[in-house]
Amino acid sequence: MQGPGARMRAEVGGVLLSPRLAGVKPYTPPTGRGSARLLLDANEGAAAGSAVREILEKVDLERVRRYPEAGLLEALLGERVGVEPDRVVVTAGGDDAIHRVCAMTLDAGRRLVTHAPVFEMIPRYARLAGAEVQQVAWLHGAFPLEKLTSKIDAQTGLVAVVSPNNPTGAAAPVRDVVEVSRAALRRRVVALIDLAYAEFADVDPTPALLEMNNVVMIRTLSKAFGLAGLRVGYAVCPRELAPMVRAAGGPYPVSGLSLAVAEALVRRWDRAEAWMQEVRVQREELSEALRELGAQPLASQANFVTAEFADAAGVHAGLLEKGISVRAFGGAMERFLRFTLSGRPEEFEELLSALRTVCRAKGVL
Repeated sequence: MQGPGARMRAEVGGVLLSPRLAGVKPYTPPTGRGSARLLLDANEGAAAGSAVREILEKVDLERVRRYPEAGLLEALLGERVGVEPDRVVVTAGGDDAIHRVCAMTLDAGRRLVTHAPVFEMIPRYARLAGAEVQQVAWLHGAFPLEKLTSKIDAQTGLVAVVSPNNPTGAAAPVRDVVEVSRAALRRRVVALIDLAYAEFADVDPTPALLEMNNVVMIRTLSKAFGLAGLRVGYAVCPRELAPMVRAAGGPYPVSGLSLAVAEALVRRWDRAEAWMQEVRVQREELSEALRELGAQPLASQANFVTAEFADAAGVHAGLLEKGISVRAFGGAMERFLRFTLSGRPEEFEELLSALRTVCRAKGVL
């Protein structure tokens, strides 16, 4: 016989689980790739290649035997960002940092306020914390500053902004990000600012946010450094909140080998700048090509371009036939496709050629 409150729990396989898991499905990475060999569907950066191999060959194997210490990487990142190391928390990718912030700010009866679309893990983690999710539309046009700030009230536990946004690539003006953070602070609410794609943007809001005592910025080495497989992210926090971010997750989130590679590549930050600039150039060229083909690309400040098509499914299928996988969506974005920019000239030319062939042959635009 079930005890008090048990009726609200989710039953799976004859056992009772937390009601927070009711209706929740595992995250699904891009599917339907078939035999595609050029994967432009996950916003992964170009691999550091031989540099990573060189780093791993020199790694002290004690780093495999011992529990990992992230202090050196936190110091290097802090120096880069302009804060003391104790304000940087290294996490298992940016996802882990987001999960920690949701866990430390949200629970039943509290609410996440954010925009839609948004990086899907943010509302997912909010719901797993037991919170409600309230979103305002930001698919086209200017950042919805007034609509979003008007939703911040006594029930709000967390406000989240992703800029540049995933999956659209849109960047909120720095002044708007600051004003959202101030509006949250007036309610004594944490503002989560996801800057996973900030390295590709024309303007980085980090300097304007560093002195705000309610802002946690989420960064990652998955995009600009091509280390998605190593799962290295970090949160830049007010000094008072950093211990809470650490407490909200596991003590050793990133492996010693991942830390060793990240440390070496962060020291070579300038070498990644040339690749980032190539991505920016490709972004403009792809947007122009898409317009010429009759698609409607969204303005992007990220390492991808998202565009609306009359027949997105047809274009997606045609590209797959040519061995290229790009990201398709459902729901409100079923007419959109997202194209990752690898920064590699030969891959970019292959994408452009395939797009022109598919669009013209199928007459889908």
